[in-house]
Amino acid sequence: MYLFGIDIGGTSIKIGCFDGEGNLLEQWEIPTHPNQLFNELSSSIQFYMNKKNITRNEIFGFGIGLPGIVRNGIALSCVNLGWEQTDVQKEFSKALGFDANVYIFNDANLAALGEASYLNKEKDTVVFITLGTGVGGGILMHGEIVEGTSGLGGEIGHMPIDNTYQFVCGCGGIGHLETLASATGIVRLARFYQDKLPTCLTFEDTLTAKDVIDAAKQQDPLSNYVLDEACLALAKAMASITVIVNPSGFIIGGGLSNAGEFLLNKIKTKFQEVCLKQTKTIDIHLAVLKNNAGIYGACAYLIKKKHEVEKNGKC
Repeated sequence: MYLFGIDIGGTSIKIGCFDGEGNLLEQWEIPTHPNQLFNELSSSIQFYMNKKNITRNEIFGFGIGLPGIVRNGIALSCVNLGWEQTDVQKEFSKALGFDANVYIFNDANLAALGEASYLNKEKDTVVFITLGTGVGGGILMHGEIVEGTSGLGGEIGHMPIDNTYQFVCGCGGIGHLETLASATGIVRLARFYQDKLPTCLTFEDTLTAKDVIDAAKQQDPLSNYVLDEACLALAKAMASITVIVNPSGFIIGGGLSNAGEFLLNKIKTKFQEVCLKQTKTIDIHLAVLKNNAGIYGACAYLIKKKHEVEKNGKC
């Protein structure tokens, strides 16, 4: 039995073929062309099936992660793909040309499931936070993905937590978490303080969050302060989440997590400063699967559904 995990991004689509036990057999990528996406994706999968002599009857299903708001198989809004109210389940199945189980989720939710499964916490209540250009997230409640009433469950980056800087978020809101704790937010903070604190940074158009983090590692005053502010904003959001869903742990992923233990230790320190004392022992881990978290999350979900079928005789 074969399972396919698919992670659709703005520039590329990651595809992984797994066996029924969750072992990755092969993975590859294709470019993202939104107008031709379903046909190109199905063609790539069918090419792989032909190459490996896989029949349609040997495929249990497909798990697909999308960069946007998803509910019940419908992409309510995927800005990077130009999709609104798109029935991804229906369109992909139609392009595929044969019946199979198709499950659609927000990409961060699937990444949360992937990371939690890898850490053997897939049945726990876990919060996954991605720190990249923006801030995303996924929440597992006792192993179940939280989508919410309208698919906004886990949109941690849009928590309104800042009353100091009042930066405008990409969504149009003010003071959202991602205006401070994202890569974009860190650069924005650095530029805000460029004339207020001593620094070795040069404020050219090419300034990146990595530049700021690297300078902070060298004890640059401005960079250290900026990173502390970003981590404090994140810690406040995490502290709020802990008293709402009471997770067993947080997993920190996304491009900024490549800063490793240096960033993680700052997050942990700020969390200790603002969290409720009963939550001070909560686990905070760095993500392990990185860019493959989405396809592994899709695989984990498919295995769960496969077991349900085997147990109950229906999907």
